[in-house]
Amino acid sequence: MDRQNNTIKAPTKTRLPKLAHIDQLIVDGQPRFGVFAEVEQINYLDYHSHLISQKAVSQRRKQFKANQFAFVQIVQPPYRICMAIATIKLASTVFAYIYNEHTGEFEVVEALQPLTHNSEFSGDHRQGRMSLKQGKLSLVLQFFESGVQLDLVSKQFAVSAQLGRSDQPLAVCSPSGRRGWSFTQKEPLTVIGGTLTFFADSKHYPKLADTDSDNKADNKLSGDKAQTGLSHSLPLKPHALVNLDWTLGFMRHETNWFWSCITTELPDGRTFMLNLSMGVNETGVSENACWIDGQIYYLPPVLFSRQSDLTGGKQPKCGTNPDEPRACAWQVSHLNLGWSDVEIELTFTPISVYKKMDNYGVIASVFEQWIGTYCGHIKLSAAQGGHVVALDNVMGLAEDHFAKW
Repeated sequence: MDRQNNTIKAPTKTRLPKLAHIDQLIVDGQPRFGVFAEVEQINYLDYHSHLISQKAVSQRRKQFKANQFAFVQIVQPPYRICMAIATIKLASTVFAYIYNEHTGEFEVVEALQPLTHNSEFSGDHRQGRMSLKQGKLSLVLQFFESGVQLDLVSKQFAVSAQLGRSDQPLAVCSPSGRRGWSFTQKEPLTVIGGTLTFFADSKHYPKLADTDSDNKADNKLSGDKAQTGLSHSLPLKPHALVNLDWTLGFMRHETNWFWSCITTELPDGRTFMLNLSMGVNETGVSENACWIDGQIYYLPPVLFSRQSDLTGGKQPKCGTNPDEPRACAWQVSHLNLGWSDVEIELTFTPISVYKKMDNYGVIASVFEQWIGTYCGHIKLSAAQGGHVVALDNVMGLAEDHFAKW
């Protein structure tokens, strides 16, 4: 949905900050706070907080207290394929959805399990594995220094992808209240190879079958991946755009954040990825950045403004329903106080939502991840080259999440 007036104006010289490459996040029992060019190892079990206990905390307790999640979005026009896996140790969850930009079709698969039953969260963002299985739904993410292997299987659809990593990730560690901290790494990835498969139970399958009935007989899979055995597979396009969010930390008991994400190709052929957030990091550090053709540019803090969502008090449901009242637009902007010449003025218009609400007393979550369009502009600082990125109806994501964990 990119229009021809989505432009990048790119003046001449760029002066980028030189950030540290560090081997381990935890040194002498304490995390290193800041923004880094790269962090080799998230050795979170070496962390010791005297505010929790004057004595050393057991490894098992630290493992139990650490929250961890990962999110991946693959842009394969007309499809946006989004998936996430998370654990707070008392519960673990996975969701995946596919949105068709042409038809508005929205399909979700999800699972929630107690504790870490049938799941694995080991290693870190460079050498690690995250997986969860419940019935016919399973998601496995394997992390390597050079890439990520993704395998999702459900009754409706499956995705298998080999993803190449960026050499300029956004790596941030910040305090979380008095006792904790969180580390996040955001980065653009690219598809090396893979397959998107729709099974007969998928909402997307009939549309594909109608336009490609000649190939139906050639697209049969055995086993329990689809009850009927019918499937339609599409190769993932080489160099298709992907974004990764990997996060681990000892977070506040109550946490709330807003998040904005764009992964797209602009009309002049340059790739563009944007990551903006508010609420998850303490003041003094920001996980805001954009990438133009893989080059990272760090951005200042932003404000999210979300008006009272819906008329009549009705709440949005998963997917897109023309009979449901539409959510109001969001505003995302940088308040310029004179110390930065960066400009960020964006309007997000929601289209479709994945929403999940859980309340178990001790733990609770209100999670909304919207698909919609962005309009506005981002003007980088003169030191960053003064690039101006103008956006007109560019597809992206916006998230509002409250958690008690």
